[in-house]
Amino acid sequence: MVNLSAAIKVGAVWSFISATTFRFFSIFTGSSSAYSKRQKNYLGIMLGKYLSFCHSEDASSSQKCYLTVIEELCPQFSLADLRKSTNNFDENQVTRRSVFNTVYKGCLKHNGVTDYAVTLKRLKSKSDQWKFRKEIEFHCQLSHPNLDSLIGFCDHKEEKILVYEHMSNGSLYDCLCSKDFELLSWKKRLEICIGAARGLHYLHTGAKRSIFHCDIKPQNILLDSNMVPKLSHLGFSLQGPLLRSKAKPIKVDMMIGTPGFMAPEYVLTKTFTDKCDVYSFGIVLMVVLSTSHKQSFFEKMYMMADSDLFLEEPLSLMTPYVDIPSFLERISVGEIIDPVLLGKIAPECLGVFIDITKRCLSKDANERPDMGEVQVELEQALALQEDEDACPEP
Repeated sequence: MVNLSAAIKVGAVWSFISATTFRFFSIFTGSSSAYSKRQKNYLGIMLGKYLSFCHSEDASSSQKCYLTVIEELCPQFSLADLRKSTNNFDENQVTRRSVFNTVYKGCLKHNGVTDYAVTLKRLKSKSDQWKFRKEIEFHCQLSHPNLDSLIGFCDHKEEKILVYEHMSNGSLYDCLCSKDFELLSWKKRLEICIGAARGLHYLHTGAKRSIFHCDIKPQNILLDSNMVPKLSHLGFSLQGPLLRSKAKPIKVDMMIGTPGFMAPEYVLTKTFTDKCDVYSFGIVLMVVLSTSHKQSFFEKMYMMADSDLFLEEPLSLMTPYVDIPSFLERISVGEIIDPVLLGKIAPECLGVFIDITKRCLSKDANERPDMGEVQVELEQALALQEDEDACPEP
């Protein structure tokens, strides 16, 4: 008789290997010069291990093979090296804390550089190991200039640590709240939105299966030294259907995301599709247009909104759901725009930007555009702004 448990695990490994085939092919054929010879050998190692696995009758070997696959694809650092890189996890190296992890800045030897700046996400609870594994798996499958780059990980007893390239300009939200007005001109904000849209479109369409981010917000859009945006925090992402199959909403038991950024149908029905990410991205666009160092978009909205826009359902959320589409219909853009941007945005550019934002925030998920269309519209808005800047009115 067929061992059902073993068969399921075989399927899991095969699914994972299939999903990474495209990336392996580019490494193996040398189409990406960024990969080392050692990385190019991963494909051969992977296939060898998989073939060995196929001949194994022990179901437990599938788990061992699966873990080895992860380790071969993504370098594993020793706990000692990570302790050294952060001065034994010194509090002065902490850059951010959350419910799930503590984030440190450190330096490691990487790619021939002795002091390569890295960011370490140290998980707080071993119950979050599934998130730890999922984030590694997704990053092993994906490769895009607008996704955060995972360098490696540490899995040592109770310690679960993810190691990323350090993003020297922090998050988009950090920059929006900065008093450095030159840091984020309107043109730069548009370029960041376009890059983030490309990254999200890639998640939805660039792999064998759609990947839904589930927590798109300015805090999860990181900026490197050149202000190139990188989507981060894939640990809560959901894997959707095969790209050529009919899209179906994913029912979740536990809601994932940030109140204020969640699509209304997700909040009310606990079902998620790519259009929920599109809604969240629409909120990001509003935040980019309106947030300043003095006041955020949500603070402005709460001050200006009528009480009937705030719904008490669902009671499980700490923050009431706000009917943002209705709010935007009742105000003029000038009331919420960042004062620094007043008079600096080409009218045609602003019109395109507001139109695509409102479409992303449509109450009917079917009326929202896909991220490819969002990207195209934002590129059009940028072109209109550049035309205006090149030919200013006398």
